[in-house]
Formats: sequence, structure tokens, C-alpha cells
Amino acid sequence: MGKNNRQRRAAKQRKRQQRARMPDEGGRFGFDEEHCDCPRCRTSDRSEASGAPTLELVMTALVEAVRARASGAWSEARELCDGLAHPSLDARLVDSAVASCLDGAIRALWERGWQPRDLAEVAKRKLEPLARSFLLDVVVAEADKYAAHTVDPRWRAQLDELNASIWWQPNQPHLTQWTARHRVDRPAALYEVLTVLAFCGTAPALSRFLPLPGSASVRPETREHREVDEKVLARIRALLAKAESTEFPEEAEALSSKAQELMTKFSLDRALLDAEDGNSAKLASGATGRRIWLEAPYVTPKSLLVHAVARANRCRSVADDKTGYVAVIGNEVDLELVEILTTSLLLQASRAMLAHGSQISRFGHSSTRSWRQSFLVSYANRIGERLAEASESTQASVGEETSARLLPVLAAREQQVDNLFTELFPRTVSRSVSVSNSAGWAAGRAAADLATLDAREALTG
Repeated sequence: MGKNNRQRRAAKQRKRQQRARMPDEGGRFGFDEEHCDCPRCRTSDRSEASGAPTLELVMTALVEAVRARASGAWSEARELCDGLAHPSLDARLVDSAVASCLDGAIRALWERGWQPRDLAEVAKRKLEPLARSFLLDVVVAEADKYAAHTVDPRWRAQLDELNASIWWQPNQPHLTQWTARHRVDRPAALYEVLTVLAFCGTAPALSRFLPLPGSASVRPETREHREVDEKVLARIRALLAKAESTEFPEEAEALSSKAQELMTKFSLDRALLDAEDGNSAKLASGATGRRIWLEAPYVTPKSLLVHAVARANRCRSVADDKTGYVAVIGNEVDLELVEILTTSLLLQASRAMLAHGSQISRFGHSSTRSWRQSFLVSYANRIGERLAEASESTQASVGEETSARLLPVLAAREQQVDNLFTELFPRTVSRSVSVSNSAGWAAGRAAADLATLDAREALTG
């Protein structure tokens, strides 16, 4: 901030403090409202000719409050909220301005590549519960505007995952009902609105993987395909759930290896079904993308595990460590499998890592961070080898006739994945991850080496 700006801000602050000490002649603001700088008075001054503030002027005041909130001027933002909540300002007008600003902010996020799941993941990390609940309401309300056949099924599935619904009366202002539901006063509710709008406005642009709501052309999938998919996916999830719950590392790794075998077989079966159905359009446009969000700390080494799983399942991936996600490009079936297995392996890796507790170097200093980073890098490296072996073994077990039919299908899919990856990420940079703790590396490799056990001996079905 420049010197002149700091001086002006300091002068404004002193002026507010002087006014606040004056007798309470101006109602709730504690000063003469003829000189008040709140949104209500500013909009009133600008609209003397009409005798009442307009929606446009209230929206302008709301945008100014959002800027104050986004810049960290919290006291100024709260003061502006007090003005917007003043009883003399029509609450319905403010509610309309809030709804218009939020609609525009959410739609802008979709156009910048965000999806409901992305928004929920980042909100979980950056917003308090009240602001998150308000944001989810807005997302659900925005999605409700579109006809079902114009919204991609994957988009609708993400909305279902949010476990949110329209609980309010649609013909009444949402903000007023939300305020009553959460038992907060009007200024506090408006402050949460500012927080959500500032959050949306500062979100970076992401690669767009799905068509925007309202623009999708949905082709219904056959009932048989859906039923088969759900049965196999349920079995894979059950295997991984057992792996996550068992106290025996050997069993966990065996279950994970078995899950990878099923995943590879499932993916190959689906490729054959598409080919046999003559679904050339689906084969030609089968590549898409998905973001897998990672919890801090150790985002970079965790991203290596995602890369390993993606490679084993014919996908390509790129990490954005600053934002905290890995973008995976592949066939939709493969992406679903990558996410399921990655989620389970990240949980198993964290559990195995934490079981070793804190680490102290021979000089008596804490070496926990370097040990854990080395553990995760080693674990990802070795797990990648084991998954690749499981995938290759399953593919090699396919008969010659089936293999002959599979090869052109897999080649076409690989080309589509490569083309989309290059289109979305034309300038990727390869980076190495430093490992400085040999004990952590050895422990990570030992944990991953347990996957060499034959999974078929652990499970019979």
C-alpha cells in the first residue's frame, strides 16, 4: 500500500472514531447520519431524485463491501454490512442484490472451470462452517435452474455428493430464511455473504472438464451397463474398505492389489463392450478429466501416489501443488477407478506413516518432516511398481482373440488421452522431489513391498 493510501485510510479511521464518540443522535450508527458514509446513506444520496435506493445502487454498495472483505479490511466490511442491514433500507432490495451477485459469482466459477466438488473441497479448507453452508445453498439453487437433460450426469452426481438440497421456500428470499435458520443477526448474515463472494472472486481459473450446466446434451446409458458398473464398483469399494479397516498391513496391501486386478479387468471389459456396441462416438470422445484434491501437509509427495495410480490405469496426470490438486486425464471409467484407489491408498499410506510416530535425529533434533516426506515418496514409488505389475499381469491373462480386439480400442483411447492432455496442459514442467531421510525412504519402501504378496491367496472371490 502506498504512503498516500495509508494516510487517507488512517484519516478515515480517525474520523470514524470521532463520530462514534458523538452523542447517539443518528440512530444505531452513533453519529449524524447526514454525513454517514455507510451504503444506505451513499445510495440514498445518489438517488434523491427517485426518493429510494435502486437495485443497481445497492449492488454497487455490496460489491464495495466485498472488495473491502477481500482486501482484508474487516472492520470496514463489517461497517458496510451494518449499513446494508439498516432497517430503513428495504431488506427485499438487499436480498435481491445478494441473489443477483451470488448467481453471477457462481456462474463465473463454472465458466472458469470449477465444478461443485472442486468448490466443496476448497471451501472445506478455507471457509468456516457458516460460510460453507451458505455457499452450498447457493450452488444447489443455481443448479436447480436448469432442465435435467441439459446437465451432465457427472455434474448431477457431484451435486448429490454435497448432500445439500433446497430446504427453503423458493418464492421467498433465501438470505432472510438462512438468517433465521442459523440464528444469526442480519449484519452477521451479510458478512457471511461477503465472505462467500470474496472467496468466489479470488478463485483461480481451472481447466474445464465438463460442459456447463444448461449446455449438456445427455445420452442415456443402457440400464445393463449401469447395473454392471455399480456391481463391480461396489465390489472394488468393499475390498478397499476392508484394506482401510484391517490392522494387518499384509492384508491391507493384498486387498489393494486385488482391487487393482479387478479395476484393470473392469476397464478392459468396458472397452470391449463399447467396441462391440459400435459406439465409435464414445470411443472418439471418451477422454475427460477429473481433479483429485489433496490434504496438506505433504501435498507434493502425496501427488506422486496419485501419479502412480494414474499411470497404472492408463491415465495421465499433472499436479498443481499451490492449489492442492492433481488433474487426471483419462477415460471416464478409468478416472472413477483411479479416484477410488487413490483415496484408499492415501489413507493407508498416512496410517502406516503415522504409526511410526515422531522421529528424532542422532543429533537430538526433530526429523519428523523429512522422514515423512521420504516415506511418502518411497511408498508412492514402490506402490507404482506393484500396481503396474498387477495391471500388466491381468492384461496378459486375456486370451489372444480378446487381446486382438482390445489393442485397437486401447490404442484409440491412449491417443485421445494424449491429445486432451496436450490441449489442456501444453506447458507442463517435470520436477523432482528431494528425499533426505534414508530411514524414511526404507520404511516407505518396506510398507509398499508388502504388496508383493499374492492377493489371490488372501481372497478367494
